[in-house]
Amino acid sequence: MARVGRVADAAQRFGLILMVGALLTALWVALIVFFSVQRTRLLDQASRDVRLVNTAVAQHAEGLFRAIETDLRTLDLWLRAHPDIDPLTDPAFTALVAEMSRSSRGLIDLRIVDRDGNLYTLPWVPGREPTNVSDRDYAQAHDGVRSPRAVFVGKPVQSRVTGEWSIPVSWRLEQPAGRFALVTCAVQLDRLFEIHDRLRYQPAGTISLVRRDGVLLSRTPFDPRFLGRDVRSVQNFADDVEAHDNGTFTSNGMMTDGIARFGTYERLDNVPVTVVVSRGLAEVMEPYNVRLRAVVGTSALITLAVIAFTAFLHRSQRALRQAERDLQRLATTDELTGTCNRRAFSGVAEREFLRAKRFDRPMTLLALDIDHFKLINDRHGHAVGDRVLKTCAERWMKLLRGQDLLGRLGGEEFCVLLPETPPAVAMAVAERLRAATSSVPTGDGVVVTVSIGVSSLAPDDEDWADTLERADHALYVAKDEGRDRVALAG
Repeated sequence: MARVGRVADAAQRFGLILMVGALLTALWVALIVFFSVQRTRLLDQASRDVRLVNTAVAQHAEGLFRAIETDLRTLDLWLRAHPDIDPLTDPAFTALVAEMSRSSRGLIDLRIVDRDGNLYTLPWVPGREPTNVSDRDYAQAHDGVRSPRAVFVGKPVQSRVTGEWSIPVSWRLEQPAGRFALVTCAVQLDRLFEIHDRLRYQPAGTISLVRRDGVLLSRTPFDPRFLGRDVRSVQNFADDVEAHDNGTFTSNGMMTDGIARFGTYERLDNVPVTVVVSRGLAEVMEPYNVRLRAVVGTSALITLAVIAFTAFLHRSQRALRQAERDLQRLATTDELTGTCNRRAFSGVAEREFLRAKRFDRPMTLLALDIDHFKLINDRHGHAVGDRVLKTCAERWMKLLRGQDLLGRLGGEEFCVLLPETPPAVAMAVAERLRAATSSVPTGDGVVVTVSIGVSSLAPDDEDWADTLERADHALYVAKDEGRDRVALAG
């Protein structure tokens, strides 16, 4: 019962806090789940949007490289068909090259390379000195007769003549025409950047072309510092590209401009090039973050307000409970001695009387009266009398058991309830109380004694007052016999 009472008391004291805590926890868990789902949906939608742009760029790039291969093969066929004609001076060859450049709208420039690695721009201007490109990877890729007959996409290069950047694409002539060994095409990056800049997400989005070995061929927005670098160190990017033809990736931007991005990639067919389209993570997440900050801020304010209001209610409830306890104490406790007052003692005695009668258990009452108390008050004053009452009560309570009850019935009259106590044991208790009273230190030279009447529950008692009445009679007997003694009711 005591444990149940403690649990009930704790529930009463902390029930409001626990309830509010549970509600606030549920609120924040719901917010976390909601915004996690919203974030996932937002990124999924953004990925789909980026993939659409990636597909468009991939189609353009695939068409561009297919057209380049067609042009290079056409030049190869022309040179094989006219082995005795110098292509640098032939009007028909020059017209063919001009038509190819015109159809690309200036996106590509065609060149021809001799056996010594000298590169001649087409159409050739007589008197111009060729540029030696034997150190370039697109020229070295075709060294030896056993080199594969395929289009080779070289690293982006900066022209040694004009300073412009381009992606070189080379093709080895099947039957070298005279002194010439290669035909090449330069994709002009300034024109490619214009196309990609119109397609990319502004302002932080990028469009890149990456060679199969990780070499960055092109990146929009343009920054020459990144061209030709290996991007396989980008977080999650290299493994995904090597394992799949298309997919998504994230990048912290540490190797470029420090901007975190997510993006998609798609590998081109028949060309060792992958198209990569990315979008700034911050710009994608900005609407989400604005809504998140607003909701979290509002929820935080609500939470703080609820906590403050709950704390106020908790303090109010605590003060109310303390006031109730104080009122209960005042209603049941004798203010001077700290013992039960008559009303509280009567209630407990009545319940114990009924229990003892029902289960046929022993119960004893002790009626105590301090001897000559009125004389003490008259001679030494009420302050000394009050001190005597308080000191005696404190001494008696120390000698009683936990289940015993001491109450002040009025003036110098006290009563002790001894549950489960037969008369013989009660007499011994009463004698200890009497002996302890004789040694009460008052500090005023006052000798204090007590007379005690003892009465146990009788079968014909109808109320605890009947038992008390017999204890009172025994008390009078003790006084008549000279006081400072214990008398048992007959």
